[in-house]
Amino acid sequence: MKICLLQQMYKDVLGGIPLAKESHHYSSLLDLSVEQPPRDDSCPQMHLPPAAGGVGSHQDTGLAGAAPAADDLSNSFANMSSSFCPREVMLLQLTLIKMMVVKAESQQIEPRMKQKYCEILVLLLKEAKIDSKLICLLSPRDRLLSHMASQSLASLVYFQLKEENALNVPWLSFSVNALLGFPGPAPLADCLCTLTAIARETLKDAALPKAGALKKVLAPLDAVLEGFYNAILFHHFDSHHYTSPYSEATNNLISFTDLLEVLLASRTELDLPLRCQRVLFLKVSYVLNLISSSVPYVIKKKLILLLKKCVLHKPREDAKSGSVSLQTPPFCEDMLALSDAVLQVVSLTWLNQIPLAEKCSYFGSSEPAPGEDTQGGSDQTVLRALSLVVLKALEFKIHNSPAEAEIKGDFESSMSQLLEFWRSHLQPSPQSPPAVHHCEWLSLVFIEQDDDMWEAAKALLLIYLKFDRLRQDAADNSGRREEDSWNFLTHAAWPTY
Repeated sequence: MKICLLQQMYKDVLGGIPLAKESHHYSSLLDLSVEQPPRDDSCPQMHLPPAAGGVGSHQDTGLAGAAPAADDLSNSFANMSSSFCPREVMLLQLTLIKMMVVKAESQQIEPRMKQKYCEILVLLLKEAKIDSKLICLLSPRDRLLSHMASQSLASLVYFQLKEENALNVPWLSFSVNALLGFPGPAPLADCLCTLTAIARETLKDAALPKAGALKKVLAPLDAVLEGFYNAILFHHFDSHHYTSPYSEATNNLISFTDLLEVLLASRTELDLPLRCQRVLFLKVSYVLNLISSSVPYVIKKKLILLLKKCVLHKPREDAKSGSVSLQTPPFCEDMLALSDAVLQVVSLTWLNQIPLAEKCSYFGSSEPAPGEDTQGGSDQTVLRALSLVVLKALEFKIHNSPAEAEIKGDFESSMSQLLEFWRSHLQPSPQSPPAVHHCEWLSLVFIEQDDDMWEAAKALLLIYLKFDRLRQDAADNSGRREEDSWNFLTHAAWPTY
């Protein structure tokens, strides 16, 4: 009987039909059948019978994925068996909770319907304690159910933050315990994904005062996040836990990288006095060491692309104008710390320690189909990203360093290592003549991506203009010999490297 009522509710919410019954009726339908365990921070997981088709069954996908059109719902539900197991009922409940939060936050919903959705959600939070029950569903044992619970929890925490200007206490307590308890039994990946989703929605919401809302979310976790950054990135990464790209440890690192990306976006767009926003810049050496370690290639690639976003000040594609000025002292300090760390490891042959993938990435898999050619070149996306990280770090360091000897040393060391890196991973085609001037490598590396080509060319041009000014100053003040030493570093002398 309950599944029939849930199916009808699903059709009404999806079709925009007003919910006719009292709010308590619908909140009781959505209340999860999860036993509240004794007070235990690890929150033992509930055992649910699997669906008939297994974790990846067709029914699961239909309930938790993209919703079908309203006209097809009657036929779809009519064809489903009435003997739903508790897991499938729960997936439908989680889907409905997520849908109702989206509807309640939509500007296109009629005010009376929006008020109804808000009443139901408030009842779920205040009376049914749905947040604590969702936390108990987080577990790596059932990835679909855990993912849906995590998404629903993030939606409800964000809803409460926006509607009541209050931070959800059970979620905050769970997050603190999971981060402080690393490495431990807590579902860390789901904790990180939930926090990432909340912060991401806060940054996207144009109607929400972002700075205040994000500070309310991140401030209680500020010191905890910095400590967790130190713990997870300084972990022993050559253990057997990281040999597979599908292990729980790998999943934790990938989820943390996604969180770092959101923190980077908040650092670039909002001026908040939070240490967790700056930790990636100030302790970037942890990330650089991780990239050259034995972690799976997918993590290396995500971190390299994250560093590229750092140096380009473009953490996300939908970022709007009004970002924090790059000239503010804290941001300059952050970028200088990042640039120093990058150039230091580059001078120590760090680039040569990063094996670029030598086979193509295939849709849905990293393995080619039977009979296909398995020979491939280096990963061009990572090659360009690494090159831009070095060039932009060099540009920033040169324009912010008062010591001329340091400028010369950084440029000569970094460019020689970068040119060696390009030669080892990128061979000119047999049809094209070999590169005569070193500037030709710029076209060979960045020819397939216009935006990257522009950023690389701009960085080299600004470096050249800086050197040209120093050369002219040297000619005016120190004579011909000092002028020649700067001229050696400009465009005309590159072929001599």
